[in-house]
Amino acid sequence: MILGVGAKESQRVVSWYSSTDTAQVVQVAPTDKLIDGQFPKNAVTFPATVAANSVNGGFNGHATIDGLKKDTAYSYRVGAGDSWSPTYSFKTQDFKGDFDFLFFGDPQIGSSGNVAKDGEGWKDTLDVALTATPNAELLVSGGDQVETANTEPQWDAFLAPDKLRQYPWAATIGNHDVGGKAYEQHFWTPNTDRSASYYKGSPDTQSGGDYWYIYKDVLFIDINSNAYANGADEAHLGYITDVINQQGGKAKYTVLVYHHSIYSPASHANDTDNKPASPPRCRSPSPFRKTPRPATTWAASSPR
Repeated sequence: MILGVGAKESQRVVSWYSSTDTAQVVQVAPTDKLIDGQFPKNAVTFPATVAANSVNGGFNGHATIDGLKKDTAYSYRVGAGDSWSPTYSFKTQDFKGDFDFLFFGDPQIGSSGNVAKDGEGWKDTLDVALTATPNAELLVSGGDQVETANTEPQWDAFLAPDKLRQYPWAATIGNHDVGGKAYEQHFWTPNTDRSASYYKGSPDTQSGGDYWYIYKDVLFIDINSNAYANGADEAHLGYITDVINQQGGKAKYTVLVYHHSIYSPASHANDTDNKPASPPRCRSPSPFRKTPRPATTWAASSPR
């Protein structure tokens, strides 16, 4: 299970793997309403969408929790009938004003060749970061959650820390995530356009999509920068422009998130998917830019 970002402050998305193709729900209640760990009879449930898992069998599910109130601790679990996951908790904060979020680039579990060691380091990173910034409201991904797209032991190690069930993870797809369907099956993202232009290779076999969400006064737009050939760049620009035109008036700032860095370090400077001859589209010295100015919106990206 992983807690994901919703389309707005009053939403969260829960995604999980399941061994059965049964009707499942996310059950939610204010934490202070639980008695001896038991959910009250009036706990709210949100029905899940469950689909066959194309990577390793079984099924994957997701559901959107909606109608959350500000400054409230909630507990939730996934299941149905007498079969439930462990109970986890998260806390909402004020729905207006400034907020902290943490940006994580390239956890890339398995890149060292030792999945267990990488997983321990990832858990330690989350623990240290959130001990230092306990009121962070979002965990924003820079991509490359794992080393090899469809290798489930790497995903198991990435998803192991309970912090990922307490703070919403805003997923970004990296070049190490794009090669299979596991990314999409582990993360359900809000307002996602899964048109063919936003995939590298076939949408039937690889992960992709562009999506957006608004958190307080910030419009976040997340794109799959692995898709850049055959007109995909133009499609991304069209998507970004349309989202800003439609949603930018609701936000003070716009943040564009994608995996590939504008100015790549070390050996990545010579990667064929960089275009050093092209003029940079992002010229603002600030990571945030007031809307509406899509051509100068700055980007958060990750070294690969």
